[in-house]
Amino acid sequence: MIGWFADSLRLIWGLFYWNTRKSWFQLRGRPGRSPCQNPSDSGRAFATQCEACLHWNRPARFARVCPLLATTPQGLRCSANTPDVRPFWGRTFRYIGSSFLGVYLVGAIGLFIFLRVIGYPVSILHVTWPGLWYRLPQARSAYFFEKGNRAFVAGHVREGLLYFDNAYKFDPSNYLAGLSLARNYQTTQPAVSDALFQRLYREHPAQRAATAQDWFRALLARGDFAQVIVLSSHELTADPRHGSPWMRALIFASRQLRTTDPLRALLAGTDIHVNSWRTLLETELLIQTGQTAAARKNLLRAWPQNSPPYAYYYQVENLLALGENYPAFDQLGRSVGHLDDETALALRMSAYASAGLKTQLAYEFNTLLSRPLTPPIIKLLAAHLIHYPDPALFQNFYAKFERAALPLNTENAGSHFSMLCLAGVHRDRARVTDQITRLKSLASASFLRLNLVADFFNNESAARRIATFLPILPVPLEVTYALMERYPGTPAPSPSAALRSP
Repeated sequence: MIGWFADSLRLIWGLFYWNTRKSWFQLRGRPGRSPCQNPSDSGRAFATQCEACLHWNRPARFARVCPLLATTPQGLRCSANTPDVRPFWGRTFRYIGSSFLGVYLVGAIGLFIFLRVIGYPVSILHVTWPGLWYRLPQARSAYFFEKGNRAFVAGHVREGLLYFDNAYKFDPSNYLAGLSLARNYQTTQPAVSDALFQRLYREHPAQRAATAQDWFRALLARGDFAQVIVLSSHELTADPRHGSPWMRALIFASRQLRTTDPLRALLAGTDIHVNSWRTLLETELLIQTGQTAAARKNLLRAWPQNSPPYAYYYQVENLLALGENYPAFDQLGRSVGHLDDETALALRMSAYASAGLKTQLAYEFNTLLSRPLTPPIIKLLAAHLIHYPDPALFQNFYAKFERAALPLNTENAGSHFSMLCLAGVHRDRARVTDQITRLKSLASASFLRLNLVADFFNNESAARRIATFLPILPVPLEVTYALMERYPGTPAPSPSAALRSP
């Protein structure tokens, strides 16, 4: 064993030493004796001994360095005449290459086994083929992202955030990891959340629309209306096909901040995508500057047929706000085909409530309650009752919701929290307390911040803005709008107000 090990070291040394000497011998023009042949022999083939192999434990092993070594009846001899002695660098490089390849494969297989034992979703090709090495940080990111999801399911929020942070650091292209971080930082670290949303918005153009929607929901819930204006103004021209929700966001935020600057900036611009919104923007400027008569005149006339859907919604909504209930009904009738059924029904119920047509409103309301409760129905009815509180309708609605006993899962979470806010709007302290207790029980978690909700609606913390706790409530967008309109408060200084346009 010791002899084999010694010859292995001599092989490594000999591959370089003897090939170098024989190369130098060839370059010098082959004068005199070969550097590896016995100088006392004749120098002829098969008659000259090999001096280089004499110190090997097994001299025949020297043939791995020089294949000219041959076995003869007289023993080991050189099979080349002295002038024909030459180096074998190709053999050297093959040995080196195969050795490195062997070590590389052993290391790669060991690494693959190690990563798989940990749980990284990698294949042997990801580890062995250099062209796929980029998949290793992606696999690590996927591993930590999955651990983060499991931590959140188990209620370990801080642990989950740490895993998401690792996932995003290992692979900044992991959109879901970055989005999860941005969503969960919006309540505790809004500036960090906005920076993450801005990065996702910029670096993932394929998901830009989805990122903008998530970012907008976070900004709206926090009452960051300044940044809502920046984002909605940008999206309005960047994604004109979906301009209606962004125009609504822009109008809402500008009213909350009592500023007409963003509206004037759009009208003064040259972007052709603004042309279809000019009538609406001009009307909104009249409303916000107190020119009610001129605004009413604009709202009562027919707008272009190619107006976006929100323009029809805007006309009906603002006619109702100005007390023009029956013209609003007429305009709603002209909007058939331009508004979806849910939006038209919401406007019709608002018109009934505004006009004091309780019988018609109760009919529409009870027709919906006669169906199985689903998240869209709950969203529609909750948003309506936040806009137009009605104790009798609320009692019927809440009783139906209790009988439905919807499980608290991702699909129904918005419904549960909407009902909590609806009970608060109707000053039903018993049901607010009951709903909070039920949510804590169903979620198997403390939900300590839900106490802020009870304090707010019970007037124990009247100075607080609704945006203090709204970001922790996964309520639908319509419910968020309704709550913000009912409790506008005073916009707080926004940590993201200094952000550049996305």
